[in-house]
Amino acid sequence: MARCDTFEVRPLSHRDELLLLELLDASAACNNQVNYDRRQTLFETQKNEDTRVPVSELKSTVKRAVTQEEYRQKYIQILSSSTPQQLVQKNWEPWKAYFALLSKYRDPDNNTVTDRPSPPGYWKEDGKRTPRIVIRNDQYTLELGNRSRLEIPVGQDLKEKYGLGYYERLRLEVAGQPRWTGKQGRLEIVYDRDTETFTAHKNVGDEYNPPRRRDSYQPSLATTGSGEEVVAAVDIGANNLAAVTTSQGDHRLYHGRPAFHTFHEHTERIAELQSILDDEWSSKQIRSVYQTRGEQRNHSMDALVRNLGEWLAERSVTELIVGALGGVRKKHWSATVNEKTDLFWAHGRFRRRLNDVLEFEYGITVTEKSEAGTSSQCPACKSDDVHRSGDLLQCHACGREGHSDIAGSANFLRKHTAESIVVESSGSMAQPAATGENTKVDGHQIQVPCLEWNDHAWTVKHDGLSTKEAPANQSTTRERGNVAPGVSDD
Repeated sequence: MARCDTFEVRPLSHRDELLLLELLDASAACNNQVNYDRRQTLFETQKNEDTRVPVSELKSTVKRAVTQEEYRQKYIQILSSSTPQQLVQKNWEPWKAYFALLSKYRDPDNNTVTDRPSPPGYWKEDGKRTPRIVIRNDQYTLELGNRSRLEIPVGQDLKEKYGLGYYERLRLEVAGQPRWTGKQGRLEIVYDRDTETFTAHKNVGDEYNPPRRRDSYQPSLATTGSGEEVVAAVDIGANNLAAVTTSQGDHRLYHGRPAFHTFHEHTERIAELQSILDDEWSSKQIRSVYQTRGEQRNHSMDALVRNLGEWLAERSVTELIVGALGGVRKKHWSATVNEKTDLFWAHGRFRRRLNDVLEFEYGITVTEKSEAGTSSQCPACKSDDVHRSGDLLQCHACGREGHSDIAGSANFLRKHTAESIVVESSGSMAQPAATGENTKVDGHQIQVPCLEWNDHAWTVKHDGLSTKEAPANQSTTRERGNVAPGVSDD
């Protein structure tokens, strides 16, 4: 499995910026022409609907519609020799996914794809080409350190136009810290018109040469001292993003409301900006707020998965059971609930990140099982005579109180593992150590670490007192060793 390092790219001069923009635009034009040829071949082959062409034959016909040599000859003077070939290969990747979906769609025994898939689109946004280039792994040089730089190939016509030497390559500044080490993969550079910035994405590793994290975490053997495997269950939600219980009785809670509050402020700002537009539905400022909202949400969830992975690995967890999503929108609906479940929650993305990070980096198997009925039972006495009010679960049978999501994750784990989960101590169910939610029952309480997002990291709150720290300085300075020459520290 490949991983990706991301860097900011900065041209050294106005001339270099114009050259890079023209290079990326020509690359997008090349990709779009390749895609056009393949789409037209697809439509022509499918024109006669009375004779349905098998997917395998259709796939082969579309792939043969273009050749790498054909586009190498067309764009060699602008993009150099290898880049057009790489673009043809890159363009085929979404086509392979399209034909895989088409096979499932045509299969009468497969109900996973119910809508006819659409063929891949063009690199375009708002009617304009998206400046973007793909460079083969052996055709660029990336050097990181106190003088970080990137060198990429350029076609001879552009060299003559912008005054580069025959053997010279375009040199660019880069800023950013690599997270992965391993075999160098291809490089993609994308230009964002709204922010007027260039971003480079470098692939690291492949299926035969897996990458490694530079700050690699070394988990202990995935067993307890008694040799028993440790299993955990997580209840994923929108108010509390994750409530976790292990078979050894450890609990952890990630409080999602503050993060959603920030997300909702961006949503309101988008609505405010849209209300003052006349005939347009979007603008540069609106797109910028959309981007900020999505990036902040993804940052908090990615950090949550990383934090959870390290916590589980420290407890020698070998398997994490995740609840299957279902019935949420049928039970509740409102504008806010719709925003929270469809936009902020991003359950599908969150699940994919759990699989990618926990299984690949920490060796923790992630399995999905039904969590039906797990939130309507007392984890201490197993009685169904309970009352839920927000985050509070009260048992009328034994009088105990606790956090409803923690109780749900404990019941979920017991349901699928038949484990004797530790959920009480001295007469009190697990209580979250956050936002004044701790309450004493029979004079005792258990504090469950409840983490809250502070726009930089997940931190613990105790008795309603925030432990938020000032975010670390993320600026790129020469002392951090990730800025190219010519960048001011002021």
